[in-house]
Parts: sequence; C-alpha cells; structure tokens
Amino acid sequence: MDNRPGSGTNGKGHTNGNGNGNGNGSLRSKGSVENGSYPVLERRWRHMPKVANQRSLPLLPVAILCLAIGTAVGITIIKDSNLPTLQPSSPPTDAFRWAVNRAMSAAEITQIAQTKDEWLTIVDWWKDSIELMQSVAYGSKDRKVAQEKVQEYQQNLAYAQQQSRAKDSITTATQNLWTKGSRKADVLRIQGEPTHAVRYDALCQEILTYGSSTVELNNNSVVSFEDIDRNLKVAKESMPTTSLTDGLSWTLGSNKEDVFAVQGTPARVKRYDAPRKEILHYGNSTVQITDNRVTSYANFSNNLKVAVKPLPGEKSSEESSPLNSWSLGADRNEIFRVQGTPTEVTLEGSSCREQLKYGDSVIELQNGVVAGYDNPSGNLRVQVK
Repeated sequence: MDNRPGSGTNGKGHTNGNGNGNGNGSLRSKGSVENGSYPVLERRWRHMPKVANQRSLPLLPVAILCLAIGTAVGITIIKDSNLPTLQPSSPPTDAFRWAVNRAMSAAEITQIAQTKDEWLTIVDWWKDSIELMQSVAYGSKDRKVAQEKVQEYQQNLAYAQQQSRAKDSITTATQNLWTKGSRKADVLRIQGEPTHAVRYDALCQEILTYGSSTVELNNNSVVSFEDIDRNLKVAKESMPTTSLTDGLSWTLGSNKEDVFAVQGTPARVKRYDAPRKEILHYGNSTVQITDNRVTSYANFSNNLKVAVKPLPGEKSSEESSPLNSWSLGADRNEIFRVQGTPTEVTLEGSSCREQLKYGDSVIELQNGVVAGYDNPSGNLRVQVK
C-alpha cells in the first residue's frame, strides 16, 4: 500500500472514490474531477522533487551572466566618472584663424607703437599667436603652415621684446589701444566700424560686434568685452588710452593711478563697494572713480589738473563746424573740441544722461549726443540750426 500523504488507493490499483477531507493534501480519483479532485497525473507532478531541481539548474548560468553584465556596467561607470568634463570644443580651424587674427593686430600696432605699454601688449599678442599656432591639430590642413608661422612669430616676438626693453620704464598713455573705461569714439577710431551694433536706450547699453567678438558699452563707455576671435585691439585694464599732456594732467577715462601720480594724495577718499565707486576729494573738488577709471569730476576749487580734449583721428573743428560752434545733436567729442575742458562732468547712469558744466552753463548729453542745454553764463558756443 502507498502510505504517502494524500494516498487514496486500496492496494489493488482501484481508488476508493472519496477523500478524507482532513486537509492533508490527499487527492480524489480521476473519476471525481467534477467534485474538485485532481487526476493522479497532477499528483505525480507535485511530488517530483528531482524534476523540480532539474528545472532550477538553468538559473545558475543566468545568474552568472547577470553578474558579469553588472560588473561590466559598474566598471564602465567608474571609468566614465574618472574622465575629465568635456568642454564644448571649437572647430579645428579656429586655432589657426585666431592666431592669424592676433598676429595681424600685433603687426598693425607694431607699425605705430611708441610707448612701453604698447610694446608690452604686442609682446603678449605674439606669444598668444605662437601658442595658438602650436595648438593646431596634427591632422589639420593648416598644420604645416602653422609650424612655419611659429618660427616667423618667434622672430617678431624677439623684436617686440627688444623694443619694450629699450623704452623708458615710465608708463605713458597710448592712443592705439582701448580698454575698459574707454569711450565709444576710442573704440571706433582704433577698432573701426563694427560688423553689427545693437543699442538698448532704456538700459543705456550698446553692443558692438566684430566677427564673433563683442564690446559692451554703457553710457558710451566700455564696461566689458569678449575677444573670441582674438581681433580686438584691447590693452590691459591698467593702461590709460586717452592722451595725457606730458604726464602733467589726467582726463576722463584715466585710471586711478594716473590721478594720484598727477594730482597727489587726496585729502579724503569715500568708497562705495557695491557700485565699485570711489570719490576722491581735493579741497572742495572731487573726482569720481568707477571700476578704477575716472567717470566724472567737479573742479569747484579750480585745483584739478584735468584736461579733456577731443579724441584724435576726428575731423578738425574748421571742417566739422566752420563757425566754431555746436548744435543740438552734436556728439560729445564736438563739445570738447569747441568748448574745451568742462569745469564739471556728472554722469547719471540710470537715465543715460551726462552733464557737462562750463561755469553756470550746462550741456546735457544723452547716449553721447547733445539733448539740451542751459546757457545762463552766455559762454556756450551753441548755434541752433
């Protein structure tokens, strides 16, 4: 007799037809399927541990395969995490093009350079050109020419270094480069007409574009730039760009060190950290410095050694104003040419306005051009057309 749990046979191969109902897992005979019992075939399947073990064997290679895949993925992630962050790459030709642009600027300034600062800038530009040429990729079509240019530029660099050492160590103003704080007229005179310009009068802002390079102006003064194409003739920020009078005066756009060298130590200094502004006091007179550049002044005590002159390279006063006068719409440079140095200059950045005072008379500029005036002293050479 089969004594396994759930057996219902009588030892003769016949079923008794009824289960014990005691929940011990016994099954009814095949003839009683309609009453919820199961065929013997199903009972045999439940009690075949060997078959069950054989079905579980394929899980071992599957587990090994999953483990291998997981390990490979983990190694890949670790390797990727050790890779440097990729920066947006430039086309291979950019290095060659930038080197040529920088070399052209260096060559142009070389023909007219006069000061130590200009020669030092030229030295920096030749170094930049050499580094860019050396970085041209081996597979580039420009590689051979680049290597030839490196030798040529190194000779030019040596000449510029020699000239910079030959000049007097005293820093003088340069008229061939511009920098932060330079006026728009300076940029246009040195850099030429931009390929594109956008003006935002409400923000007192203007963007000049030269190829991919940009120059940002605020109230007609340079506040920032991006020399992407290496084609901007921009000097170091510490360099003055407006002509001085033999180092005996300073002007709008001069840096703070120029003022100290000419004017001496101020009696008082008031600093405003937020707008990066300083007020230098010389008696009752004041000089306002913004981002290390003179942006306005008030010569109340008549003791400031300031000289504001028209920028070079412009038309003479006889050509532009035969009557030696100006009118509404005249630019800032024309006012300085006709009227000379103001006794006071006030810049109102929020309204894009600038006031030039000559005694009690006032000329108001907006975005660099005359928008109005008041002539109580009768000393303004204005002629309304």
